[in-house]
Amino acid sequence: MVEAPTAETAEPAQRLRLRQGALITAGSALVLLVVMFATKWYGVDEIPGRVATRTQVTHAANAWHALTIVRWLMLATIIVAVGTVLLHGSQRSHGTKTNTGPLVAVLGSITAALVIYRVLIDLPSAGSVVDQKFGAIIGVLAAIGIALGGYESMLEERERAKRGAHGSRAPKQAASRQPER
Repeated sequence: MVEAPTAETAEPAQRLRLRQGALITAGSALVLLVVMFATKWYGVDEIPGRVATRTQVTHAANAWHALTIVRWLMLATIIVAVGTVLLHGSQRSHGTKTNTGPLVAVLGSITAALVIYRVLIDLPSAGSVVDQKFGAIIGVLAAIGIALGGYESMLEERERAKRGAHGSRAPKQAASRQPER
């Protein structure tokens, strides 16, 4: 009787093993995607200098509507971050892995810096936007998470390369230490 392979008996090359950096990057990217559209980032509670009336319209805007230029960079960063996880998943069968950590780290860092700048320093429409909503803070944290996940992936890939280099040199060194007969 032949048993179907389980996770324990499957070959290591056939199992998808996501490393910590990839998980941080993908999770942060998905959080940023949801927060970007589903939550409000900026609000107009009261316009300073005006008397609040019942007819005054208060509203809030999400990142897609408020950040007209940065939104495209945020979207590109999300696509790259999730795409690298999918790329690594498709490369599991042949054993090689593309080094995407530096790309995600740099793109995530640029996105995080611009989101921090737009949320904390230079609000869009500073004359009408008076506060940041909870979604903006979560968006900043998610952008930082993408950058940190990319950095962690870069470190993991370096460590893996070191192990591969040391592993390939070990048999040669052992062979050279044996006395000649």
